[in-house]
Amino acid sequence: MYMSSRSFSDINQKRWIKACHKLGLRVETKFGKGSHILIKHPETEHKYTIQKNLHKFINMKIFKKMMEWGFSEEDIWEALK
Repeated sequence: MYMSSRSFSDINQKRWIKACHKLGLRVETKFGKGSHILIKHPETEHKYTIQKNLHKFINMKIFKKMMEWGFSEEDIWEALK
């Protein structure tokens, strides 16, 4: 998988929430205890949890999950702007 020179180190949960909305995913912020959020694909009902405290490798994992769900690398980076 090609990863561009953009940085995975400075993506926080708030940016992921905005990106998920832009990509048409459902975001649930009050599904349980703590500060994690749940994202759902509207068509497949696939789910993924994004924690509050993120770092480079977790962001890469989230990014790869978005690609598995059918979003292009460029669409994800555009949504993260």
